[in-house]
Order: sequence, then structure tokens, then C-alpha cells
Amino acid sequence: MKFFIAEGNIGSDATKEQTEKVIELLRAKGWDVVYGIGKNKATDVSEFGKEESILDAFTVDFMACIAQVEGE
Repeated sequence: MKFFIAEGNIGSDATKEQTEKVIELLRAKGWDVVYGIGKNKATDVSEFGKEESILDAFTVDFMACIAQVEGE
């Protein structure tokens, strides 16, 4: 799946630099993430019907990455 992340996804006071760091960390974990606003979408036939479970796994990594960036 392709995920789109902008400052508003992280928090009302998030900076572009923090957002880019979160994206970098998520990419290192193997996620297809880009900066911007858009609808997260399945990009491979094998993902169809599994969007919810993929989103759940992504959310866990996303929250961990936010915590890591905020802790720096």
C-alpha cells in the first residue's frame, strides 16, 4: 500500500522536518510512504481485501516512529 503523510497526520505542531524524519523511518521499515496529502491505497493485487490488516500494522509502526522522533 502507498501511504501519504503530512504534518497534520503527526500533530498540529509538527514540522516538515519531523514529518520527513517519520517518513524516512517508515521507509526503513519497508513501507511505501510519500510526503503529501492523499488517500492511502492498495498498490498491488495481493493487497486487495487486506487493506484493514495492512493499515493496522502500518499504524503500529507509524505511532512508534512518531514517538521516536518526538523523543529526539
